[in-house]
Amino acid sequence: MTRYFPLVSALVCCYVVAVIAVLGSGVLTAESALIVDDVAQLISGSGATFACWWQARHNHGGQRHWRVLLGFGTAGWTAGMAVWAWFRTFADTPLPSPSLADVGFLTLPVFALPALLVFAEDGRPVKGITARSARAAARTRAVLVLDGLIVTGSLFLLTWATALGAVVRSGAPTALGFVVAVAYPVTDLVLVVIVVLLASFRRARNSLRLLLLGSGLIALSVSDSIFAYLVSSGAASMNPLFDAGFVAGPALIALAAIVPDDHEAASGHEWRERTVDWAHLMLPYLPLMVAASYTTVKTVLGAGTDDLEVVGVFLLFVLVVLRQLVTLIDNAKLLEKVRNTQEDLAHQASHDPLTGLANRTLLYERLHDSITRSSRTHYPFGLLYLDLDGFKAVNDTFGHSAGDTLLRAVADRLRECVRAADTVARLGGDEFAVLVATERRQESELVGGRVLAALQRPFTVEGRSHTIGGSLGIVHCPVDEEISAQTLLHHADAAMYATKQRRKQRGGETPPEGAAPADDEPAGSGAVEEGMIRAAPSAHDERPGAGAHSVHDGNTAPGDPAVPDDPNVPDDGISLHN
Repeated sequence: MTRYFPLVSALVCCYVVAVIAVLGSGVLTAESALIVDDVAQLISGSGATFACWWQARHNHGGQRHWRVLLGFGTAGWTAGMAVWAWFRTFADTPLPSPSLADVGFLTLPVFALPALLVFAEDGRPVKGITARSARAAARTRAVLVLDGLIVTGSLFLLTWATALGAVVRSGAPTALGFVVAVAYPVTDLVLVVIVVLLASFRRARNSLRLLLLGSGLIALSVSDSIFAYLVSSGAASMNPLFDAGFVAGPALIALAAIVPDDHEAASGHEWRERTVDWAHLMLPYLPLMVAASYTTVKTVLGAGTDDLEVVGVFLLFVLVVLRQLVTLIDNAKLLEKVRNTQEDLAHQASHDPLTGLANRTLLYERLHDSITRSSRTHYPFGLLYLDLDGFKAVNDTFGHSAGDTLLRAVADRLRECVRAADTVARLGGDEFAVLVATERRQESELVGGRVLAALQRPFTVEGRSHTIGGSLGIVHCPVDEEISAQTLLHHADAAMYATKQRRKQRGGETPPEGAAPADDEPAGSGAVEEGMIRAAPSAHDERPGAGAHSVHDGNTAPGDPAVPDDPNVPDDGISLHN
């Protein structure tokens, strides 16, 4: 049957429109219109029962259960309609209530309610009303409760103003008649509330099915409310046109039962998804607007409002205010979360993920700012370039986990050697840089000494003690010429490289086969030695050690002016460029 859903739905729509048109045209006599009305309702009810039970045979789980339950409801409703038609046709009773027909009619909400609850289990929460944290979940539950109360209160107010209030005020000839008259609007209110809440807070797997099912139940509820109002007001008969909901409602339920599962429209456009989400979020306030508008129109037309309606409007106003307060709190929390997320992303973009130190990008930014400030104040600042000695042996021997732990420990010690105004950065691998924000050149040298002394202390990694060292180059920003951050860092790298080259020369011989290379030997394996190489960085010559000269005796090694050739000059692991 689902294969022919477009054709069946078109035929059903034509059938419903034709029946309503004929009943409303006035071309039929009262007796003929009554017969057409009753037959049309019987056809709709029987069709809904057949469709529900037929499709239940081809489904399983929740999809089967809600169809079975709703089939029982429509079957009871159809049986009640048959009794109703018999009374109206053969017993000459235009409004046979209370009677056995009411038992059948009230069977529908009794089975429709659990059917809707089973139907709801097949959906998923609407985007925007779910939460992950416990506090957010509590606020979400508060929002759901408040929205549910707003929907229920609005629909109750509307039901009271249209039918229920009139039924209660007018009473009934018998207690049974009063119970029956009140039962219709109350059960209809429950079903409509469930439909609206379901549409508001659950995203059905098949939205067309939910639309048809909800529309059918609401159509039945509208005609039920009209019927209850007429019975309570003592009307002798009911215009067949008011039975349109009894004709269209079961027909729509029948279509909902046979909607194919793959009939859901593709959500290929983002704007369509946003529109659906906004519709879900705004739906709880639609009954509120209808109820408020109806009450306002009654007041303007002079029909007046009773005390219950006044109190109901006031309570709804209070609920809406509470709902907005919760929304404001949610929005504030969301803004705070977004701000924290942005800060976290900014931190991740500018910091090394392993050590938490500044990365090369942030170092360049702060170097640029320091160079700009130095050009105005004519005070230099220091830049240290550090390369660890002995790290590669630890990383290769004990694994990357041990190497990462050692790098984090080095980062912690580097932080201890600097002030809050200084910047420690990891450039990659086992290379680090320190921007010393100082107006005194000696401060950079003091920081360099603290760094090397800190590296000489053994590191405990995974229960093992490791001793490493470092090669350090120091430069100061020139105050009498322009220089870029990249060039200044290059000069610091050159100074560090000069340290490594000098250590190789001090070694005096090639290491034996299998020994660690000189570049990776711990600089702190012996006593800290004194003596520094000084060289002036040039913005025009970026060769390593360009413009270098010795502060000790003025002699340099041929081919490498940054390396002293005096064997009596001790090596402390530092090349100082000023």
